[in-house]
Amino acid sequence: MNPGQLRSAAGPAVNVRYLTGTSRSWPLEELYEAGYRGIEVTPDCLADPGAWLPAARRLGMDIVAVNAMPWLRPYLTGSLSDNVAWRRRATIARLKDILGAMTELGIPRLLVAPSRLAEVYQTPDEARALLVGSLRELAHVTDREVLLVAAPFRLFWSSSATASVVDEIARPNVGAGLDVGHALLADEQPDAAAAVLGNRLRYLQVHDAGIRPGRMRVDQRLVPGEGSLRRDALQAALSGRQWTLNVTARDDPVGAARRALAWLGEG
Repeated sequence: MNPGQLRSAAGPAVNVRYLTGTSRSWPLEELYEAGYRGIEVTPDCLADPGAWLPAARRLGMDIVAVNAMPWLRPYLTGSLSDNVAWRRRATIARLKDILGAMTELGIPRLLVAPSRLAEVYQTPDEARALLVGSLRELAHVTDREVLLVAAPFRLFWSSSATASVVDEIARPNVGAGLDVGHALLADEQPDAAAAVLGNRLRYLQVHDAGIRPGRMRVDQRLVPGEGSLRRDALQAALSGRQWTLNVTARDDPVGAARRALAWLGEG
């Protein structure tokens, strides 16, 4: 399988780990019946694929990506721009292990995030240089796609900054992902962000965020239609691209997943 190429046409996928808050007992049959044809997983899910992989394969659901963004938390679990060499090397080694598991399971994409505004005793330019070097190293050891996704209150938060980092890396299997909720928090609607990223954009994560003047901006992971997301802007950004629902709805996960498709006109 070529990097980023799925066994079937791009269609709605869902991060069930976010949706349910657990790595086990996923309602895959209900999600498949609702219209979802793929799954995004987090690194902790790879530790026990037997809990979800057999059911996904039985249903014919593609495993579309590993989302390592929750694990890349500077000062806590990992950063690709850490200026403490041994910590950055440990982060890269962990991601290489994840890439190896992805190759075995046929998962085409790894999603990563940049560091916070800058690590301690580090300029933004120094952080950028380490991020570029780290991503080039990861790209060199895999044929999977490594996609940089902007995250709130970190370096390279805008779509234009993400595009410039991807261009500097200049590797065919390094591109950009777009987290729609994060774009809203950066005052970008998804169609505008997608236009800036252009052909670098290979994947979208979909959730909503409520932007209110004078209110603190929080990554709420709302169901599309419950915040500030415009339906026309999201539909234009999706435009045949692979996308995944990334909402938190532990009380009614299947209902939330159905509402998202209905709001988009796909349910």
